[in-house]
Amino acid sequence: MFVSRSEIASLALPGAALVLVLVWPQAWIIASVLVVISVLPTLVSAAKGLGEFRITIDLYNLLAVAIALILQETSSGAFIGLMLASARILEARTEARSHKAVEELLALKPHTARRESRGKVDEIPTQEIRTGDILLVGTGERIPCDGLLVHGTALVNEASVTGESLPREKLIGDRVLASTIIDAGAIKIRATHVGKDSTLERMATLIQEASRHKSGAEKAADQFAGYFLPLIGIAGIGLYYVTRNPSMVAAFFLVACADDVAVAIPLAITAALGRAAKRGIIVKGGARLLPLAHIDTIVLDKTGTLTFGDLRVERLDRDPSVTEFFIWECLAIAEKYSEHVIGRAVFREAVKRIGAVPDPERFQVYRGRGIWVHAKNHDILVGTPTLLTDSKIAIPDGWAVRENDTTDPGLTSDFYVAVDGRCIGRIRIADVPRPSARASIDKLRELGIKSIVMFTGDQLRTAAAVAKSVGIEEYHPTMSPEDKEREVGQLALKGTVVMIGDGINDAPALARSTVGIAMGTSGTAVAIEAADVVLLADNLDRLPELVSLAKQTESVIRGNVWIWTLSNLVGFALVLTGVFGPALAAGYNFITDFFPLANSARLFRKQKKSA
Repeated sequence: MFVSRSEIASLALPGAALVLVLVWPQAWIIASVLVVISVLPTLVSAAKGLGEFRITIDLYNLLAVAIALILQETSSGAFIGLMLASARILEARTEARSHKAVEELLALKPHTARRESRGKVDEIPTQEIRTGDILLVGTGERIPCDGLLVHGTALVNEASVTGESLPREKLIGDRVLASTIIDAGAIKIRATHVGKDSTLERMATLIQEASRHKSGAEKAADQFAGYFLPLIGIAGIGLYYVTRNPSMVAAFFLVACADDVAVAIPLAITAALGRAAKRGIIVKGGARLLPLAHIDTIVLDKTGTLTFGDLRVERLDRDPSVTEFFIWECLAIAEKYSEHVIGRAVFREAVKRIGAVPDPERFQVYRGRGIWVHAKNHDILVGTPTLLTDSKIAIPDGWAVRENDTTDPGLTSDFYVAVDGRCIGRIRIADVPRPSARASIDKLRELGIKSIVMFTGDQLRTAAAVAKSVGIEEYHPTMSPEDKEREVGQLALKGTVVMIGDGINDAPALARSTVGIAMGTSGTAVAIEAADVVLLADNLDRLPELVSLAKQTESVIRGNVWIWTLSNLVGFALVLTGVFGPALAAGYNFITDFFPLANSARLFRKQKKSA
């Protein structure tokens, strides 16, 4: 990495002072002035701390420089100034690196888009895109906003957002994400989330906000520095009282530094959060990351989490009095704006059969059970048997769910369509477990997590079949959103509970858990807001990665504390035995600052290997 002009300038003054005093000792006054100018940033920082009634390490650094200059040890003062300037550069570069992920994300945003309106195509700035606009995107172009694919097919490379290296085929009804690239194909999308609401902008915001949610380790480091530095001041006064040696006191102050560990611990957290982001995992701060190193129970929602996001419509049964077109039209209207994975699957299938879909005039969502809409002078209800029963709508005997049904293996879910108070159809959805689900659960057990539970609103037959297929022994069927929240709350009283879900009905449980994890690209906006972690890749194999990363980060933080403790003990011994004067103490402090920082930076290096 090249040294900038400002960095050269900050090093030039103390460097020139050191050379001047070594070559021409009589010029110590000029050299002292250069040193004083070079430490003005340290003076400003120390004064700011005192203004906030805080003692900072910069105050002790300033005292050390003052003592060296008063004793006319100008070379020592110049060397201390050089080390302080180098430390400022190191800290600035560390902070800049922590913000690089946000800059890289926002750099992906395209500047223009092609909007179709009344048969005419115009090129517009992306900031002029509005929800509902129809946009054209071709091969090699970046998608300008989040949207729904309404025409065409394409292979979309989502690596920049989700970390997935292989492109995904997108069909009508599928979601597409802002700033992802069309590898092959030409499509039309309807804008659904634009500007600050797009996935890319939300990722950038979450990364920026993560720094506000300090982990317990970061808070402990800040608190320790707050107690440690006043004690060092008292110890320094005691040392001078015993030795009457101001040079030894200055050296003591220079060795006794808590800022290296106070910087290294946040750096470890920042490195871990950046590494996770590269893999399509957005963690909302270190306070949400480190608890994952001590999980007692993991709770997984079934649909869209353990099971595939691309569900299949296996069959449709209809009342003979209605046409197939009519029932598909009712389903398409009801599920047009659904954010649930089952609703998206039904909508995709309906669009293939009827083409254009009108908007519902009014609608109401029943969390975890279904949806009611009013359109074309009809009241349309689509949902679970429970929803129809609660609405006093009878289900024909031949369509009722039977627990002892042996005609399918149990990996299906039945939903019903009612129009104007009469059940006119049943739709069966094949709920296929994700290929990575069982392997991911096995890896979680290898990481020491013994209690893994599945929650679902489905019937017992379906719940048992899915749980068995992914290797989960404990499962709870027919759960409402309130049941999930209540059960997670009970588990949280016994230890660290992680909840993973994707739907609106999962949001209360996500918020109630110790750490809530949302499946991002298929997850609803409500679930993502309620969660502490977002898996943008919609891939469960990211979950063991995240737990492993939390354990590695905690190990690095423990290592930083040991490094700081040992380096300070050695430094104190060398000062008190007279081996170190102020200059050598400053050099030792600067060198040992690198040890915990280098230890934390290991997480940055591993990031490249896993990306």
